[in-house]
Amino acid sequence: MSPALRNATVSDARAMAEAVIAQPLLQRYAVSVDGLERTLSGAMERQEELLLVEKSGQVAGFAWFLLTGTFGLGGYLRLIALRPGEERSGLGAQLLEEVERRVAKHSRALFLLVSHWNESARRFYSRRGYEEVGKLPALLLPDTDEMIYCKRF
Repeated sequence: MSPALRNATVSDARAMAEAVIAQPLLQRYAVSVDGLERTLSGAMERQEELLLVEKSGQVAGFAWFLLTGTFGLGGYLRLIALRPGEERSGLGAQLLEEVERRVAKHSRALFLLVSHWNESARRFYSRRGYEEVGKLPALLLPDTDEMIYCKRF
């Protein structure tokens, strides 16, 4: 069965959180399953975009994004997260391509943040045409700078 993309619903929030919670990024930021479920449910209640990818009928990852609003000219990718073991499977690229397609209908660019220490994510976005355009020192954690990336459409 090939991976399937669809819009997430509030009823998916728990399964989404459980699928990705073991990701090192989420662990480093001390995210809990309950907290992530509440965050994702709240995002959907605010009508923010959440795109889910399923593989063999199970949540394999998701992308959370805004179509507009960033700096008055772009969308914003809040988070792409995959179930551990799904990295380098093409699912992240599939999610990102769909996010870009949807954002490009509304905005001139897509912005995102990557923790300075997350070299694999930085390579992933750079290979897909994102440019590092700035840095937000210690935005969320005192020992972590968030690098701003942008792709223009």
